[in-house]
Amino acid sequence: MTRDRTIGEMAAQCGLSVRSLRHLEEKNLITPRRTEAGRRVYGENEITIITRILVLRQAGYRLSEISATMLRPSLDARSLIEQQILHLDAKHRQITLMLRRLRETMTLLDTREAPDVDRLCSLIKEAQDIMTQNDLKTVAKQYFTETEWERWCEIGNKLFPGESRSHYEQDWISLIARIEEAIASAIEPGSPQSLELLNEWRRLQQPMVDALGADHWNKAAKMYSEMGQWQTETARAPFSAAVYNFITETARSTRQSR
Repeated sequence: MTRDRTIGEMAAQCGLSVRSLRHLEEKNLITPRRTEAGRRVYGENEITIITRILVLRQAGYRLSEISATMLRPSLDARSLIEQQILHLDAKHRQITLMLRRLRETMTLLDTREAPDVDRLCSLIKEAQDIMTQNDLKTVAKQYFTETEWERWCEIGNKLFPGESRSHYEQDWISLIARIEEAIASAIEPGSPQSLELLNEWRRLQQPMVDALGADHWNKAAKMYSEMGQWQTETARAPFSAAVYNFITETARSTRQSR
């Protein structure tokens, strides 16, 4: 039979601080008995629960995230682990992105004067832009030749100048926002409202089609249709897959109705 332990003994055994043990009690995760003198006593049940908490912490859960449900013997272990894997995967991607940004910034610092705070922020932004350009170019190689990609960038820089938003860029931003609103409102592709959005979409993309040519633009359409396969935090399309699917479904409905 497991002997009872004082809070100090329990803290020393499990590696949690006395304050952490009290926090678990405040969250109603453990309920140690009290002696006549009011001292906490940790028995077999508390030791079992604390052991489960320690295992969950090893899996990446913080004390603040652990609930009474997670400590039940009948918990859905697979779902619990799957959720934590998704959480840690997302965290890993975030850390990897931050490391890339900082390393790129270090490279820029090697060729620049010692910056003040504002200049450092500017360098971090420049590093992010470099990462984005490199990652987009890697994606583009799957769809375009080197010459086609250079042409794409040339046209894009004219239509979407980086320093200030052109009226053309603002029109695109407005249209994408209205399509997202239509999706949220469950507007069906092929409805009168969706057809209006499709017509505006075609009007705005026409300058790019004219400048690049139909064959080049078809390759771009293929790239966007497969964005779910290549999008990352640094290589992203200017609109979501849901927006693009809404437009393509509306275009398909107009062809079928003819």
